[in-house]
Amino acid sequence: MQSEFTFKQGCKEGFPIFVGYFPTAMAFGLVCRDLGLRIWEAVLFSMTNFAGSGQFLAANLIGKGAIPAEIFISVLLVNLRYTFMGAELSRKLTKGIGGWQRALLAHGTTDEVFSVAVLHNQPITKNYLAGLEGIAYAGWVSGTAAGFLVGMILPSALQLAVGVTLYAMFSSLLAQEFRQKGFKVLLIAAISAILNSVLILLLHLGVGWAFVISMLAASFFGAAITDDIEEYV
Repeated sequence: MQSEFTFKQGCKEGFPIFVGYFPTAMAFGLVCRDLGLRIWEAVLFSMTNFAGSGQFLAANLIGKGAIPAEIFISVLLVNLRYTFMGAELSRKLTKGIGGWQRALLAHGTTDEVFSVAVLHNQPITKNYLAGLEGIAYAGWVSGTAAGFLVGMILPSALQLAVGVTLYAMFSSLLAQEFRQKGFKVLLIAAISAILNSVLILLLHLGVGWAFVISMLAASFFGAAITDDIEEYV
């Protein structure tokens, strides 16, 4: 019923996202500490970005010495999917929500928030979405701070080991896509990885630019060989 779309209901449905985000954000906080960032910088990082894969990617590029332009373009490409998620959520919102309110709600849109919100067939209120996004946002930001503080007492060897978090995250995403779409996904990933290696090792291109070129090439190649449009017609 429409009465269920309250701030409290949003917080209730967002709590499982909080639980999932907190430990992942702790890992990000540890990565930031390993990079030499201060705690306020790590927390501000999560407050202004709120995008797990994009933040881990940015942290990895920072660690590799990439220039700001490389980091900006790389993270922009990774986060472009939120444009489509935001557009779909905007269609489901109740009427009367202003531009600045939509902008705030767009900032809180993540993969998990989107997945929960679109399950509802009725129009979504701003209070419900604010609760859903707010509790998820709290988990990510507080987890970042907690991870940074925990890093103060962890042995240096364990802090360095957290660097594999980025690869684990993208490996899980790749595994999910493989289960849904089959070997074409592995082929696209392989081409992207080979091209990225060639650009860095043989052509000595910067890590950030190599990632951008590889990602764009893989995207165009993937669009050419997949038939998602036919599957949903």
